[in-house]
Amino acid sequence: MAPLNKFRVFWNKIQFWKKSRVIKTGKEIPGWVNKFQYWVFGSALFALIFIVFEAGLRWRFPPLLSWISIAVDYLVFALFVADMIISFIFTFPKSAFFRRQWLDLLVFFPVILRLVPIQSSVGLIIIRHILMLIKVFTRTRKFSRVLRGVRLNTAQIVALSFIVTIFIGMILLTFPTATTDGHGANLIDALFTSTSATCVTGLIVQDTPRYFSQFGQWVILVLIQLGGLGIMTYSAFVALLLKKLSLGQRKMVQEMFEEEQNVYSMIFYIVKMTFFVELAGMILLFIRWNFMYKDPMRTLYFSLFHSVSAFCNAGFSLHSNSLENFTGDLWVNGIIMLLIIIGGLGFIVIYETSGQWKKHKLRLSTHSLIVIFTSAFLIVLGFLVIFFFEFDGSLVQYPLPTRFLAALFQSVTTRTAGFNTVPIGPLSRVSLTFMILLMFIGASPGSTGGGIKTTTFAVLLLSVYSILRSRDRVEVFHRTLVPANILKALTVLVFALVLVVIIFGLLLATEDIPYLPLLFETVSAFGTVGLSTGITASLSSTGKLLIVILMFAGRIGPLTLGLALAREMKKRKVGYPDARVMIG
Repeated sequence: MAPLNKFRVFWNKIQFWKKSRVIKTGKEIPGWVNKFQYWVFGSALFALIFIVFEAGLRWRFPPLLSWISIAVDYLVFALFVADMIISFIFTFPKSAFFRRQWLDLLVFFPVILRLVPIQSSVGLIIIRHILMLIKVFTRTRKFSRVLRGVRLNTAQIVALSFIVTIFIGMILLTFPTATTDGHGANLIDALFTSTSATCVTGLIVQDTPRYFSQFGQWVILVLIQLGGLGIMTYSAFVALLLKKLSLGQRKMVQEMFEEEQNVYSMIFYIVKMTFFVELAGMILLFIRWNFMYKDPMRTLYFSLFHSVSAFCNAGFSLHSNSLENFTGDLWVNGIIMLLIIIGGLGFIVIYETSGQWKKHKLRLSTHSLIVIFTSAFLIVLGFLVIFFFEFDGSLVQYPLPTRFLAALFQSVTTRTAGFNTVPIGPLSRVSLTFMILLMFIGASPGSTGGGIKTTTFAVLLLSVYSILRSRDRVEVFHRTLVPANILKALTVLVFALVLVVIIFGLLLATEDIPYLPLLFETVSAFGTVGLSTGITASLSSTGKLLIVILMFAGRIGPLTLGLALAREMKKRKVGYPDARVMIG
């Protein structure tokens, strides 16, 4: 036993020495290490300036500046490697380094595998260091003092995140490399396109596949993905990956999704579900389109773009006539419609439905039941109206199965998606008017779509039904709706109507366009749908700015108002006597 006891004592001394070494090392980290990181950040920003002027603005530098640009690229990479080595030396235990810096290690894979040159990987390094600069700045006392003076609620933060994203997208689309002609989009068109993509609307003033280069199309695709799921959802997901989701972010996500308990699982589920649904849509579209394009890389790019655009209900297409070439294609129509419906139902409904199926039972909440039944009702009703009034009209040239498919697709996409398999302009006035109603209602809460939302429409109908039946309560699925929900639905409806009427009145004053097409365009912008009778490109600069405001307000307005109203109502200490007012 003596040798064993001696070994234990020796082992304990080693463990104590390791712990004391960690403490000692943590205290003796040289001060120049932090200063060195600032040099790394500064060189990264300097390299970013060169990249913006060379790749973005396509400035031709003299030979000396070109050599300086190349030297800066290699300098950033060398400083990055040195920073990694220094961080590794002064981190104890070593396993903590790999847990904290795993994102940095990903930068080395393209270089090691020689898939891209070092200059290309510098872009990843620059992004990494800009994010770290922001993180360092946000930890300073100066930034803390600024935050104390600015108090933003969840709704204002969400709105601000969309504004910042739109502004960045606008700047990128003005780069010469963003357009095929090498001149870049003008500010109005860039702002319109960036807003339409971020607000997942789909209205376009320039033909996406012909006017924008592949770089510009990638910018649009990223804006669609960010805007479809919400910038705050991505920021919360990144914070979760880095194990740094603050209490403020947690509260923000709780307010956004009205989820009190499973915030972490909800965020991970949303990102995971988005990835798998868009991946499945891309694969299925690739199978069909690979027979057409014969170019696997081009087919893969087209499939990815349309899968993301459909799931996010954006309506952007790399075909100049949207999906009119696939009017009778059951495969393409079915996949796009399925992606639109999944994206339009809302993440909360999909999350709840999938969770219940895993438990081999289906007990949905009242919210999910209202969303599912209302969405199905609107799809069927829209199909019947479009099929009946266009049977001998715009659909007369197609065989009977294609008429069924075209009417169903247009009913699904009219809600918020914006794709079309038949021209919108030639549709009858009855169909266009009913489509305006569908666009105004839009998708469901917590989804990638816009409009006043299906639950608002359902609650208002149920309220009218209860009044007609002389009931003092609004009941649905053996549940009673709280009065606050009815007030919220009325508020959202009034807000939406006032907003649409004001913008539509201004458009009537500034545009020389017939009444119905202009109203169709206005409601399409508010509902973030993207369908158009073909008048978008002919709008004046003032008209485009009004549509930009409406797209932003349509995506943010009801959402922001809903988040603001979602807070617990304050009960007043003093109450006034009841008053009766004659209604109707």
